Amino acid sequence: MTKRRPPRVRPLALSAVALVSGLVLGLGDSDIHLIAAGLLAATVAGLAARLLSEKGPLVAAVLLGIAAGGALIGMNESRRAAVDCRRGWESGERVELHARAIGFLPTGERGSVRLRPEPEAEVECEWAGDVRAWTEGPVRPGTLYRLNGVWQPARTPGRSIRAPDRWGWLSIDSLAVARSTSLSRNPFLTMRGALAERLWRVYPRRWAPLAQALVLGQRETLGKETTNRIARSGLAHLLAISGLHVGMLAAALFGMGRMARLTTDGARLFTVVLTSGYVLLIGAPPSAVRAGLMVVLWTLTRVAGRASSAFDVLGLAALILLLARPWSVVEPGFQLSFAGAAAVGYASGEARALTTRGRLLGALNGIAVGMITSTAAVLLTAPITAAFFGRVAPAAIVGNVVAIPLLALALPALFASAALAPWPALAAWPAAAAVIVLRCIDHVAGILASAPWASFELSPPGLLPALCYLVLLVLGAHAVHGAWQRRRLILAIGIAGSIAVSWPALRSRMEPGGLAVFVLDVGQGEAIAVRTPNRRWLLIDAGPKIRDFDAGERRVLPFFRERGVRRLSAWIASHPDLDHVGGFPAIADKLDVDRVVAVDHVSGQVGLVELLRAIARDSIPWLHADSGDRLEVDGLELRFLHPAHDRRGGSAPANELSLVFLLQYGKFRMLFTGDVPGTVEDELSRFNPETVRAHVLKVSHHGSASSTSRSFLNAVRPELAVISVGRGNRYGHPSQHTIYRLSSTRVPVLRTDRAGTIVIDARMDGTWTSRLAAEGF
Repeated sequence: MTKRRPPRVRPLALSAVALVSGLVLGLGDSDIHLIAAGLLAATVAGLAARLLSEKGPLVAAVLLGIAAGGALIGMNESRRAAVDCRRGWESGERVELHARAIGFLPTGERGSVRLRPEPEAEVECEWAGDVRAWTEGPVRPGTLYRLNGVWQPARTPGRSIRAPDRWGWLSIDSLAVARSTSLSRNPFLTMRGALAERLWRVYPRRWAPLAQALVLGQRETLGKETTNRIARSGLAHLLAISGLHVGMLAAALFGMGRMARLTTDGARLFTVVLTSGYVLLIGAPPSAVRAGLMVVLWTLTRVAGRASSAFDVLGLAALILLLARPWSVVEPGFQLSFAGAAAVGYASGEARALTTRGRLLGALNGIAVGMITSTAAVLLTAPITAAFFGRVAPAAIVGNVVAIPLLALALPALFASAALAPWPALAAWPAAAAVIVLRCIDHVAGILASAPWASFELSPPGLLPALCYLVLLVLGAHAVHGAWQRRRLILAIGIAGSIAVSWPALRSRMEPGGLAVFVLDVGQGEAIAVRTPNRRWLLIDAGPKIRDFDAGERRVLPFFRERGVRRLSAWIASHPDLDHVGGFPAIADKLDVDRVVAVDHVSGQVGLVELLRAIARDSIPWLHADSGDRLEVDGLELRFLHPAHDRRGGSAPANELSLVFLLQYGKFRMLFTGDVPGTVEDELSRFNPETVRAHVLKVSHHGSASSTSRSFLNAVRPELAVISVGRGNRYGHPSQHTIYRLSSTRVPVLRTDRAGTIVIDARMDGTWTSRLAAEGF
């Protein structure tokens, strides 16, 4: 039986929790308000019950004051965000501005970089944060550029509160230098650019992006394959400049100071100055700022001759960072960094106590401590990674034990090669050594990523289930220190509380709902998800796959993952053009598909081979749909109207053979037209005018001028028309003629290029509503 006392409540750590609660209260919406207020009340009540002393009410009042101050700060930041220049921009709007580059892109490389806008006196708005831009290099930190691009709003799932610099990005068309940087004007940005340039020149193209990520935290040039492999292996934290990097650097600097015969205090001062300079040099990301502040605070306490708790140092670092940058509280870097540090701080002490009692020796002792602390970090950060990235990676438990020592070997060589870059012959030696270690890290990541248990894709848990999970972790950790009877009581209270808080969400998921149709924003293509009343799912088309963009992987799968979908009752392919079916192989790789419903026609496009292989690999039944066929799922009926049986296998164009079908749920009707031309629409409206009548029309062929004739609209009589179309597409969709015909017949129009994902909610009595997905794609 464990008799060790649990860790004491640390005042600075609780102050940081109170400030976080207040900030979320000030930044969030009404739902977040209630949750944050409950978290704050629980914190204060727990503190008062824990202290049981005369100072309890006083400390509780101080915490309430800190939370109230945090709420005021959050409200002030919300007011600033309300007048941010980006607030009034619409999707696809052309933007021109002056901005100073923060990130680095080499010549010819495309990627995402951060830029800091220059304020303009004539514009009645302000900038609350940097701007993200997608462009082609060269981009040099510190250089002032004239930008001309198109605004693209971000619709990442799982983000209820979003900092202004995460509202979207600029797709840059032209980038011109307005003023070059200089060391005197922008010292840290200029040095960052020079260091990035050196690393790019010294290392081979295959390893230069990884070297930049490990030294500077810049991942703009990392390939998609490398990024996904490292993410699946649970080692993505190696690419963020965190406590691991900063701690290793600080230890090395302190050792160098002592080797240079500096006094202990002199070596500490030397460490603090250079560590702080390095954090500023790489752009002060939250994880590096947290680690740098902890190094500085810990050093100051040692110089003052005072002992300090790791949790107090962590709490004070959080307080300083949040007061300087309040929006950090909603960023994954801040949350992962502090949660990981708290888990490691707690688990390392527990692990050392357990391994000491177990009398493990040498390397076995180190491996045991590493496994325990790694497990704690994965458990505590799991709801954060699930919420922001839709993934939890148990492989990190094993991977950290192997990869962290490798990183410790790589960092000295990486820094040495960057410092010696002006002399290529000298820099080649440490660069060659670093490449060997980088190969080992990449190989470890590849082995772990290929394991079936390496990572699991999860839907974002939501704030209430995440809080319940964290409460259970805290109670479980506390129960480790008590008798078994006490553990059972704590766990019973925790489970009962979790079920009570989560019951409304669980009940809403178990109860049948109405019909929901999601017209997904997949760019210049089409993908429409249908949720039946019993929460089964159909997918109509799957979006495009072009060059380095796969809508199935990048848009459709995250949508389903957010909702916890694992199976599709049917995938309906309107016709075999790749802008409609190109994304299906990625979807079939992750989801179970009961059946494929398609027309009996396959075009000769090369990309369809991958689609047919995916269907054959999983032995998915392929059903041919003809005019008159029906598909029923949960009281929902799909009535196919086109093509007729005698057109099967013909030589007509793929668009002319698109499936046209009516979705009917009770009295509600929605018509899907694929990419059929106007001739087919007119034929249907002449021979089956009552059949095509619908409340909502999915406009054919992305709003092309050759479709959606006036006679067809008169037959359908839609109350809403939705168009799936990409922003700034080269086809000019939707055509102004189509928009004019819709407006002249007084049909409201919603377009994915402007509105993002469009949702149609319907009930059996025929009533329906449309809305835009606040967290769409």
